[in-house]
Amino acid sequence: MFRGANTLNLDTKGRFAVPTVHREPLVQRCGGRLVLTVNNTRERCLWVYPQDEWERVEQKVVDLPSFDPAAQALKRFLIGYATDCELDSVSRIRIPTPLREFAALEKHIVLIGQGNKFEIWDESRWKARCDEWLAAQTGDERLSVELESLSL
Repeated sequence: MFRGANTLNLDTKGRFAVPTVHREPLVQRCGGRLVLTVNNTRERCLWVYPQDEWERVEQKVVDLPSFDPAAQALKRFLIGYATDCELDSVSRIRIPTPLREFAALEKHIVLIGQGNKFEIWDESRWKARCDEWLAAQTGDERLSVELESLSL
């Protein structure tokens, strides 16, 4: 399970060092082979999957109905932007330019564990999103039925 948030720096080639706590689990689980793709929601962030986890996700996406416009859009984004990558010899990941542009990644990024994957956000965009979410929690906004039944 990947959890936690880490503020990291991109170098001039678009690489970042994977935090030490995640390196060995990624090597053991998938040999350091990962897949980066876009998050196809209103959120402009990236998803990073261990290759074995991505294969399960990709199959679910491929199996979606071919004539459903929303399913086709999801396929185009998730599979179309999916990029294989591997931890280099010093445990860095290089984010290709199209993905960096999609997520508007600058020098400072945030890597956020999401259980089976990571999200990568531009740091300023992440802070703004956190502020939006916190502001929404103080209003009368109702939780979805699924979240209302969650017991933590």
